[in-house]
Amino acid sequence: MRISTLHMDAQDKTKFEIEGKSSVKYHLRANHVVEAKRWFWVLNNAIQWTKDEAKAEGRRLQSSTEPQRSSKHGKTPGSVIGADSSSLIGKGLTLTTAVDLHSTKAGSKTSLQGSGIDSDEIVGDDGGSVLEIREQSIADHDTARSIKTRNTTMTDGDHDDDEEYGEDASDHALQPALKDAFNITAHSASLQLELLSQVSGALQSESRRDPGMQISHPTVVQAISTYEAAVSSLEGLVKDLLKIARDRDAHWQYQLDREVDVRRLWEDSMAKIAKEQEELEGRIGESEDKRKRTKRALREALEGPTPAMSPKGTLRPTEGHVKIAESLEKLEFDKEGAMPRRKSIGIRDLGRRKSAIADLADISDSDSDEDEEFFDAVDAGEVEIVGELPLSPPSATMSEKTQLPLEEDGRAKKEAQIASSFQGYEDPVRTRLKMDSDDRPKISLWGILKSMIGKDMTKMTLPVSFNEPTSLLQRVAEDMEYTDLLDTAADRLDSAERMVYVAAFAASEYASTIGRVAKPFNPLLGETYEYVRPDKGYRFFIEQVSHHPPVGAAWAEAPKWDYYGESAVKSKFYGKSFDINPLGTWFLKLRPASGGEELFTWKKVTSSVVGIITGSPTVDNYGHMEIKNWTTGEVCTLDFKPRGWKASSAYQVTGQVVGKDGKTRWSIGGRWNDKIYARLTPGFEDSELKPSGKTGFEAGSTQAFLVWQAHQRPPGIPFNLTPFVVTFQSLPDRLRPLLPPTDTRFRPDQRAMEDGEYGLAATEKNRVEEKQRAVRREREANGEEYVPRWFTKGKEEATGEEYWISNGEYWRNRDEVSQGGKWQGVQDIF
Repeated sequence: MRISTLHMDAQDKTKFEIEGKSSVKYHLRANHVVEAKRWFWVLNNAIQWTKDEAKAEGRRLQSSTEPQRSSKHGKTPGSVIGADSSSLIGKGLTLTTAVDLHSTKAGSKTSLQGSGIDSDEIVGDDGGSVLEIREQSIADHDTARSIKTRNTTMTDGDHDDDEEYGEDASDHALQPALKDAFNITAHSASLQLELLSQVSGALQSESRRDPGMQISHPTVVQAISTYEAAVSSLEGLVKDLLKIARDRDAHWQYQLDREVDVRRLWEDSMAKIAKEQEELEGRIGESEDKRKRTKRALREALEGPTPAMSPKGTLRPTEGHVKIAESLEKLEFDKEGAMPRRKSIGIRDLGRRKSAIADLADISDSDSDEDEEFFDAVDAGEVEIVGELPLSPPSATMSEKTQLPLEEDGRAKKEAQIASSFQGYEDPVRTRLKMDSDDRPKISLWGILKSMIGKDMTKMTLPVSFNEPTSLLQRVAEDMEYTDLLDTAADRLDSAERMVYVAAFAASEYASTIGRVAKPFNPLLGETYEYVRPDKGYRFFIEQVSHHPPVGAAWAEAPKWDYYGESAVKSKFYGKSFDINPLGTWFLKLRPASGGEELFTWKKVTSSVVGIITGSPTVDNYGHMEIKNWTTGEVCTLDFKPRGWKASSAYQVTGQVVGKDGKTRWSIGGRWNDKIYARLTPGFEDSELKPSGKTGFEAGSTQAFLVWQAHQRPPGIPFNLTPFVVTFQSLPDRLRPLLPPTDTRFRPDQRAMEDGEYGLAATEKNRVEEKQRAVRREREANGEEYVPRWFTKGKEEATGEEYWISNGEYWRNRDEVSQGGKWQGVQDIF
């Protein structure tokens, strides 16, 4: 692989070849140009990686043989006086020997500080003075250079590899000295400093012992000479260290610059591939539209009037058939691929041509094609759209006892229970933010996220300019925008129809994600948010019950239903996109007009942001969702189709409502960003679902019922928020004193973000996060475990799943606050 080369075919961009050892060639061909470029890029990086590994291995082998070369030339550690001054090791150890030599020679005893060595001990065993050692302790400026040069000599193979790759590292920066050379030089400098300290200590000790000692005394002269030799040696060693450090800095700076260039090349290649993919998607979308139009025209021709009869009783082709036949002739080529040959059209060939047209019209039939044709027919007005499903009569099995009045089915009791929560929400809902436009600093999303590929996004800290003025708790509250679907479902007498509206509610939760690529604020542990709508008759609140992993427990109540679950997500950035995968289960307890309660459950699908590299991020939601009625046994499966090559496949959702007996009752289709329709599945017959009269509906009819339609989103709202989300952060004077101090509305960084004070938002965001970390460290130090204030763990008997259940204290405590009380057991987290 190290000597391999890649060549792209200049004529056919899907072909490329690999040339290896002995001119062995492998000719490869990809299915597409983009695929060929990806393979070429991967193989090229593999070749370069192999070359780099070979270079590194050569350097390791060279460094391992260097000590052996030194030992062969007698440059062993511990060389004494007279050793080659060019040897840095010898120089360092000579100085050590100069300090450690002991003498039995009698004389005046000068105690060296901290060692107990007498003054005579600075003389060698052979009676030589320290002056003799001075020559060995003087730094040789070529010493470190000789080691560096000897250790950085490149092998011939390295030069060959660099020339083959087109780069020679030695032309840009010197290779770094061996780690051992740097350590030896530093150790020698340390020995010189130790020697200076000992000499200084000896002089001070001698001065205290004999204050009248003259500077001309032999002991003082020898000490000064040793001091000067050590200073000179230390000066040379410091210069060597500085030079080694500069060389190493230059080398690593070159490596860093090279890595930056490679990374930039990779980013440019990724951006180019992503752009080419978008262009291909556009072209394929156009081709798909042409195919669909052609297919529709062919079918219309087949389903049109029969050919007219000629006066002689023979078939006379109509004008439409003649045009189609002429168009088909344009597609006929001879075996050699020459220009099409014109042939006369006979009446005898008309039947054969018609059969060919029928064959062409049946090409690529699939479920997706049928779904798209249904959507196209709806858009073209070919399918009659009924505004609402007509009410079905009660089932024959539904006795009068099960049709309980409102007061007995729990609705009136629930309505009275939640009425006190409306206090503080008397003012009209907010319709606009304080700021008129989104003027956040423009920062490349790809420039920040590219270093986070493969990581969990929930644990990443991004600049505040990537946020929008909402929190993940409020993102959950966005599910409440279309609760009228749940009210409608509760009023339906047929359980299958109730499932249709519940499924539409589950799909409508994603309509607000269009254009919302900004990141919500991560909630703090213990943070809460409440949202009440007296005009819609429900109340909602949520608490962040866990920080790692992030989990928010939500609970919503209305007279006709209860909606609760946990917002637990796991997100990861994949380079081209990042996905948010919901983990929690959502529960719905419906109180239908027929009495009793019905339990529905489902899990949310994956949300993804694509187009990050090209600078046009788009939100997509995809995956399978199963909604189950645990009371009646009905199941609805919804398929959120991922955004594919065809533009027409964006935002599509399809599904079926299947009864307990396994038979399909209703078909659901539409786009989760716009409208969702429902119709009886062809072939299903049940007289109980066929009310008489023009207002009824029958299986297999062309009628489709509009179940849900997204609210209009006026342009110009900052951060691409919906009008419903604009109401979240409203804080009227009558509501302020009723909220707990942990409510999201009091969060300073999010409030500053909404007001356009981005610098203050960044400062406050850092402050509240540091405060949370300090509280966590204190809690861990005390061995305490966080306990949520408003939720406890429970288990749903029907499904066997664990979930967070409200302890019922939040709204009771709020009622006490409205009567002059205080919030109990809450902390100041902001």
